[in-house]
Amino acid sequence: MFLDIFKVKKFKKKINDLEKEKNKISNENKKLNQKLNIKLSLQAMSVNDLNDLIHKKEKEKTATEQEIDTKKEKLKLLISEIDKRQNTIEDLKAEIGDLSSNVEISSYGLYDPKYKFENSWEYKDKLKDIRDAEKESIRNKTAVSFNPNWSLNGSLAKGRSMNKKNIKAMFRSFNNECTEAIKKVNYSNYDRIEKRIKKSCEQHNKINELNALRIKDFYLQYKLDELGLAFGYAVKKQEEKEQLQEERRKEREEKQLKKDVEKQNKSIDKDIEHYSKAIEELGNRENQTQELKDEIESLKQKIKDNNDKKDSLNSTLYNAQAGYVYIISNIGSLGENIVKIGVTRRLKPEDRVRELSSASVPFKFDIHALIFSTDAFALENKLHKRFSKNRVNKINGRKEFFNIRIKEIEDELKKYDNVTVDFNEIPEADEYRETLKINNKESEKQKIDSLLE
Repeated sequence: MFLDIFKVKKFKKKINDLEKEKNKISNENKKLNQKLNIKLSLQAMSVNDLNDLIHKKEKEKTATEQEIDTKKEKLKLLISEIDKRQNTIEDLKAEIGDLSSNVEISSYGLYDPKYKFENSWEYKDKLKDIRDAEKESIRNKTAVSFNPNWSLNGSLAKGRSMNKKNIKAMFRSFNNECTEAIKKVNYSNYDRIEKRIKKSCEQHNKINELNALRIKDFYLQYKLDELGLAFGYAVKKQEEKEQLQEERRKEREEKQLKKDVEKQNKSIDKDIEHYSKAIEELGNRENQTQELKDEIESLKQKIKDNNDKKDSLNSTLYNAQAGYVYIISNIGSLGENIVKIGVTRRLKPEDRVRELSSASVPFKFDIHALIFSTDAFALENKLHKRFSKNRVNKINGRKEFFNIRIKEIEDELKKYDNVTVDFNEIPEADEYRETLKINNKESEKQKIDSLLE
């Protein structure tokens, strides 16, 4: 009985296999029939029909290519028209006084100061001279050309009075426009404000053309000089403010360094005193064994080491150039390959790094290298000059950030004599990396929640 059941199952399986093979053959036959029908239909077509079909396809291809070329030409014309209109818009913005800085400035040149004074007070003095010259030229009427024989209703006196009022109104309007524009000047809109002042002068001359009044070119130049001086003054004041802040920071570092050195010296003196007393006590013992002598020598060596340490500390304190060059990064706040190369006089340079990792940045800085040097400021300056092309801020030299790989700095330092340093090429960035993990988990959770909804 069991054998019969087994034979039946085996027979059914064989039938299923045959059915599958039959279906496969049937599908292949269908495909062959389709190919055969296509071949027969092609054979049924005459040579002329085939040539007509080929010719039709070629015409369609040519037409498509011509359409593409036409569209390309139209696109070029549109781009050209957009550029023209953009330039017109910028001209109109300057004309109506749009002096905001949130516009594309790639079409404008870099600000090139006419005056390059060392101190802000020099800008201030020169600015006062220019403004005094403006007032004097308005007062004696040399800033404007006018008709001295202008008459009103046949009266020269009334004509002079009318001229006086018109001149006053024209300069009041022009000067107010210039003052408001100059107040808003910055690096991004300097060129447009300069253009605006020129346009304003042109408009005032046009409006007063019937009154025979015209602002002279030298007075317009006064205003352009005033613009350059006012901006130069503001920039120099900001530079001096930042310089003062840096000097105060250095003063604080010096005070902290002195305090730390004094504290460590006191601790060292205490240890030396302790070792000296121990030596005196051991030296007074009657039985001077070799072990006792070795212990006394060990204590003397400790006193020598501590004195050397004191000398080193005092040398750091009194050598104003000694300090640490630090190389740090903040991948979470600034991105990859952005490093800061700075210098600190602190005994513990890590304190300076912690200070930079204050609440002003979302993540703390990572230390790649701390390099002690008896001429740390020269070493820092050397690195800054070497990587000047990699500066992130090419305007403000006090911003010590560079777009560069750590390996390049390491390779550069290997070229310098008397510089030994251990580099940590990969930043720890523990808080940043943990934050990324949390963000990834939250993102995955949101995806799962959205699928379940």
